[in-house]
Amino acid sequence: MSPDKINDDRGALSKPTEAHDPGLPTLLALVQRSAAYLTKHGISNARREAEWIFSETLSLTRMELYTRFDMPLAAAEVDRLRALVSRRGRREPLAYVIGTQPFRDLVLRVGPGVLVPRPETEELVGLMLAALPSAGRALDVGTGSGALALALKKAQPAWQVEATDVSATALETARANAARLALEIVFHHGHLATHCVGPFQLVVANLPYVGETERGECDPELAFEPAEALFSGADGLDLIRAFIPDLRRLLAPDGSAWLEHGWRQGEAITHLASAAGLSCAILPDSAGKNRFARLTPAP
Repeated sequence: MSPDKINDDRGALSKPTEAHDPGLPTLLALVQRSAAYLTKHGISNARREAEWIFSETLSLTRMELYTRFDMPLAAAEVDRLRALVSRRGRREPLAYVIGTQPFRDLVLRVGPGVLVPRPETEELVGLMLAALPSAGRALDVGTGSGALALALKKAQPAWQVEATDVSATALETARANAARLALEIVFHHGHLATHCVGPFQLVVANLPYVGETERGECDPELAFEPAEALFSGADGLDLIRAFIPDLRRLLAPDGSAWLEHGWRQGEAITHLASAAGLSCAILPDSAGKNRFARLTPAP
């Protein structure tokens, strides 16, 4: 790393040099300086993210950042905050920097090697919960951090929920989240759902759906997330294409499957479902883009 880069990173939280500086930097000054640093590095909601980093690191609420604005910080705290803010300035996902990601009414632990749950996936939870009976058996395919399985179990404790992923790292994270949240999930390790035994009243999957041809359109943060959890062939449909035909085996006669997909993939998924003997409804997200598919056994 060049000296210029080192100086740039230290600039986020470096100690003031004005003659009137009384000594230790204060909390508010560091938050302001960090927000300016993140803005310089392309973070659009820099002030909010700076506050989030400080709140999590110092175990303070965002309100306390302002009610205790003149609180001095020790050198060790400044060093730790500097390192975290610098990581975010390099466009590492905020969830990796602070180690957690809110998801509906849960707080999930995440880290490198595990996809960060997205707001769109929260919408998928809302859609499937609205259509569920009070009890049944569910399977979350490609669980990642466990977000979908845990949200379902939290909302519907009577459901028997299973989850699977091909990534050992993701499964370790999902198991740890389940244990910390005291939610009982049965986890499986394997490719898609080939090792799972139905029938299930619900199958939900947020599989990789970004096409290799779309890499140039992605935000810099995605370079830090596991490629195998994001990209799936040239058109983004390789795993979905392999998964949909297995739904006839997995689903109960009255069951349904919910998929999250790319906003331009609805027509292709409808054709894949029809070829597999499934009915398919494509539903929009809150931005009006086709984002979710509900698949059921055809009569």
